Amino acid sequence: MTKSKLQIAILTIGLISTALGIWTMSQTPTMILSPLFLVGLYLTIALMISLVFGFFAKALLNSNWSTLTFAALSMTFICLTFYASQYNPSYKIIIPANYVGEVRLFVSNEKENDFRVNSIGIGYINQKTYKNGFRPIVIKGGHDISHQISNYEFSSYAADLLSFDYFSFNIPGKTDSFISFENLVRIKAIDTTRLHKK
Repeated sequence: MTKSKLQIAILTIGLISTALGIWTMSQTPTMILSPLFLVGLYLTIALMISLVFGFFAKALLNSNWSTLTFAALSMTFICLTFYASQYNPSYKIIIPANYVGEVRLFVSNEKENDFRVNSIGIGYINQKTYKNGFRPIVIKGGHDISHQISNYEFSSYAADLLSFDYFSFNIPGKTDSFISFENLVRIKAIDTTRLHKK
């Protein structure tokens, strides 16, 4: 393979890796900032770092390869590293067709996840999945509504001798109902025997 063809191949791989990095970042759940804002911010930083690396690599190696070729190598490394660090298994969270409001997945003491959310928005997640992270696919009425979920939260609760962790998000729609944790426990909507006590 000639140098020019090799450089074209490197540039192509760099573009594909960058597209993969952008897609991965846009799918990453965030707490506060929009994923698109983070894509713009980190992509700009990564491009600047890659161009600086490309310039210095070309100069130090006294190479006749273009600066863009070295920059493409750097972008490939950055994007593939980010993709590997963000990779998490996907799990389907099944929501009742008519449910609107907050969904809470409580950390359980069980080996398996229970992602079939009940009519009050309660499900269970095992410790391993909670700690290691996962990519939620939210299914409501047989339809994937993951794109409608704006943010996910990892939280804790402590009161009345109960202390536990949970993962939550909101199913969009109009609702006037809100049930406090105390009432959820009182009406036995939360099975406290299944919870992992902190």
